[in-house]
Amino acid sequence: MENVLKEPSMNFVKSLVVGRNEICDFSSIQEALNSCRNEDGLLKITVLSGEYYENITLYQSNISLIGIGSVKVIGNRYALQKDEHLREIGTFQSATLFINGENIRLENLEIINNAGPGEKVGQALALYSEGNNVTFKNCSFKGYQDTICLGPLPELQKNGQPFSTPEIRTIYEENKNHFISCYIEGTVDFIFGGGEAAFQCCQIKSLKRSLNKEGYITAASTSKNKKGFYFDQCYLTADADVTNVFLGRPWRPYAKTTFTKCIVGSHIHHDRWHDWGNIANRKTVTYKENNNRYTFHNEMKTVDWIDFKQSRFIGKEYGE
Repeated sequence: MENVLKEPSMNFVKSLVVGRNEICDFSSIQEALNSCRNEDGLLKITVLSGEYYENITLYQSNISLIGIGSVKVIGNRYALQKDEHLREIGTFQSATLFINGENIRLENLEIINNAGPGEKVGQALALYSEGNNVTFKNCSFKGYQDTICLGPLPELQKNGQPFSTPEIRTIYEENKNHFISCYIEGTVDFIFGGGEAAFQCCQIKSLKRSLNKEGYITAASTSKNKKGFYFDQCYLTADADVTNVFLGRPWRPYAKTTFTKCIVGSHIHHDRWHDWGNIANRKTVTYKENNNRYTFHNEMKTVDWIDFKQSRFIGKEYGE
């Protein structure tokens, strides 16, 4: 069998298997991670098909976490949940997956926070990344309010208090993330934070809120010298009867978000962007729409504080 095709060698120093049968090294993903150290070199963890009910903290660098078949990582922590001292745990302690490492690759994983809608439980993260050079390929992220947080966070909350987060062992000068052919769903600010991220050929799905309340896809808190969020050739879809979803609103004044060559569903509000109730934000944000395809036209408003370039309109009334 000399002519068998082989996957290009990644020179993994250590390779582990997670699953629930006798061939596996560990039955949980966290146990496998706990056995690894950064000094071990390039690491690979293969996760076999199954449902893994755990909240994961990933501090290792130079690691690949690869799922085979249907791999679901399921957590249900939420911001209003009480700790042992009867205090609310807050947004950033709720993540199903927390990352604080660099040179990390995750493939074919479904990261879920099933705690429920924000109207009932508050924010509930599927992913919180405070890492750098983190790549997600063919992954799904499922939640409602605040599904994905890409750090760093602002220095303080808007009330002047510090944020409560998992232990951040390493602070990176860069916080870059890359999402390739991923599925992301949520309702309010479900992609947010100060990190830099490219979303390439991803499906971004807005879920229905109670009482048909407004939805928001992004809530960037970009620093002045960072690039923010960039959506390239993505598909913006929604549950049935979902309307009045905004492309973004600024969690902090210098938010940066771009949608380019995306296909945009009719669930998007005709204003498309929201200033979070502060007109001053319109002078500091950087919001761009470049060469997108929209399924609505007549209702679409010209927004003078947005960088808007040539686009197309699709749908039966426009001949497609």
